[in-house]
Amino acid sequence: MPEGRVIQGIGGFYEVMDLNSGQTVATVARGKFKRAGSLYVGDLVRYEMVTAEQGVIEEVFPRSIELLRPTVSNVDRIMIVFALKNPDYNLLLIDRFLLLAETSGLEILLVFNKRDLVGEAAVKKVAGPYREIGYKVIVTSTKTRQGKRLLLQEIKEGVTVLSGPSGVGKSALMNMVCPEITRETGEVSKKIGRGRHTTRQAKLLSLPNKAGFLVDTPGFTQLDLDFIEPLELAEFFPDFRPYFGACRFPGCLHKKEPDCSIKDAVSRGELFSWRYEHYLTFLEEAKRFKRLRTEQKYRGRKRS
Repeated sequence: MPEGRVIQGIGGFYEVMDLNSGQTVATVARGKFKRAGSLYVGDLVRYEMVTAEQGVIEEVFPRSIELLRPTVSNVDRIMIVFALKNPDYNLLLIDRFLLLAETSGLEILLVFNKRDLVGEAAVKKVAGPYREIGYKVIVTSTKTRQGKRLLLQEIKEGVTVLSGPSGVGKSALMNMVCPEITRETGEVSKKIGRGRHTTRQAKLLSLPNKAGFLVDTPGFTQLDLDFIEPLELAEFFPDFRPYFGACRFPGCLHKKEPDCSIKDAVSRGELFSWRYEHYLTFLEEAKRFKRLRTEQKYRGRKRS
């Protein structure tokens, strides 16, 4: 039986790209795969053609990784996109996206778009610190095509999920690297300073080389940290990792404890103070969600 990758799923029908020919086939799922949630965009499958125009998915291969926001499987990297201007970037929001990407364990690519709207000093101000931290950063402009070659080099193989707030130019970037695909690009609302959501559901877009794919996903405006334990939070800050194990107390939350290696590094200027402030903000959020989970569990026990 031929093998393929699920490109899109709508109402029980699945578009599958054949791994050998690169052609797309309209399919439905057989048996147990019909139930909701059993097939993800990105799934590798075996299918059988039952008519000249339609196939049936007979088998789903084990997934290497599953993401739930968005629901997609077998992903290799996350590409986080922010605009340098229009809308203005927000460092706290950038760090929130990076934090959530770090929890996935995937490769992270940080893209700052709309380079044509700002000067070199503005680029260095935002991109420089993240490069220093160790993130792979690409600066792009869909107007001038700056960064296109570098971007294609990074995403030429495997599956890349796009993430980032609305209005930063994700659809325009997809148009730039996949010129044969016509996408609706959203204008930034002047009234609220945000972009309209031009993407409605996850879809896998094939790059021209047929070896790389982009996952087109809806824009995000709310990103909760309800699944991160407070004690685990610092692990998702790669700039903090060289200082692990040097705190006086095991289980240090790096907030009020004395002889904390993270706080000492901040005071010496070895860590960016704004990154540490963002960590504290996320720590309080993670602690709040943990309290809510504990309260809900306690109420559940009382009812039983």
